Amino acid sequence: MKTLFLLIFTAALSHLCLAQKPYLPAADLPSRNLAMFGRGLYPGNDTTYNLLKKSGFNTLLLSSFYIHADGDLYSGDSHQPIIHNGKWVGDASYVIRVKNLKKKSSISRIEILLEGRWYGQPPNTFDFIRDWYDPSKKVPGIVTGISEQSTLYNICKVLKEVLGADAICIDDESVYDSPSIIAMGKIAASLNMHMTLCPFKGYAYWGDILKSSDTKVVDALYLQCYDGGIRNDIKDWVAALKPVQPIYPIFMVRGSFSTCNTYKGSKSVAEIKNQLHGFKSDYSKMSGAAIWQMQDLKQFVTMGCAIKEPASGSAKSVAEFLNQLQKTLKSEL
Repeated sequence: MKTLFLLIFTAALSHLCLAQKPYLPAADLPSRNLAMFGRGLYPGNDTTYNLLKKSGFNTLLLSSFYIHADGDLYSGDSHQPIIHNGKWVGDASYVIRVKNLKKKSSISRIEILLEGRWYGQPPNTFDFIRDWYDPSKKVPGIVTGISEQSTLYNICKVLKEVLGADAICIDDESVYDSPSIIAMGKIAASLNMHMTLCPFKGYAYWGDILKSSDTKVVDALYLQCYDGGIRNDIKDWVAALKPVQPIYPIFMVRGSFSTCNTYKGSKSVAEIKNQLHGFKSDYSKMSGAAIWQMQDLKQFVTMGCAIKEPASGSAKSVAEFLNQLQKTLKSEL
């Protein structure tokens, strides 16, 4: 009888251990974080991914992804769902490329950029996070709340399990509901993931999230220094938020918005170097910076900006452009 009980107990324990298999810990931030936002990488191609692996950049933020009203997650590159009915339905070759990113590579951390609506767009992502995080709310077809059965938890779980994502990055430019984003941080923590923030305005909103979040989970801010954030000065954000976490400025390259000219704060490599130097002087603890975005580097080369507009830069290949950018960021950090 004791033997039978022991066998049953052992089998039950084994089943429980399998069911509760811990998720692999997320990669921490590099001590000097050179980050690239990666729009245009879904599903991408091997050539581009290989360039990124050899680029010297160590964080890649895959972007942009949007939550729709039915609980599906969409790629902004293809406007097709990658998660449908709680399961991965996206491109298989993309999964292979992303999961291979850290192999023999400078890339050590992968983040997923969740983007929201801009002016005039229909509700998406952060509207639905706000509407769904509270378990007392009833939404047809959605499991509300942040439990393991919830729609929001499952989206993050699939990103963790299928793509090996280390973090989700919050690019909220319209809804600004801090309790729901704080709840997303709790989901990230339960999945052994990090969460980063990507502001361009709104000290109070982002400050609320920082005050109510575990600093080991919400571990960085990427500050937009272009377009709506064109006048952002990093010292102002440091003074307003007094964050324990590092703040990394994001620079937009020439080639953005399909023009070689400076537009909405896009900058040449030389101009990035100059602004970064000023930021470092004001914020001596600055330990990283980011570039928006891989698609624009390609545009710069495709449009022949180095020939058409010499003041915009000299890169005549994406590899050359990546090399110039990472050397410039490293030189000022």
